[in-house]
Amino acid sequence: MAKYDGVRGQELMDVEEKDNELILIFKDNRYLFIRVEDGRLVTESVPE
Repeated sequence: MAKYDGVRGQELMDVEEKDNELILIFKDNRYLFIRVEDGRLVTESVPE
């Protein structure tokens, strides 16, 4: 789970919900996008 080490322990500031997507916004200005594609959860973080 090293992919998520950048956001572990970071304070969550906001959650936005859009069409089939959640955006988690952290205090250090990182974003984690979570969406459903073909019935599976897919994540993308910015910056990586």
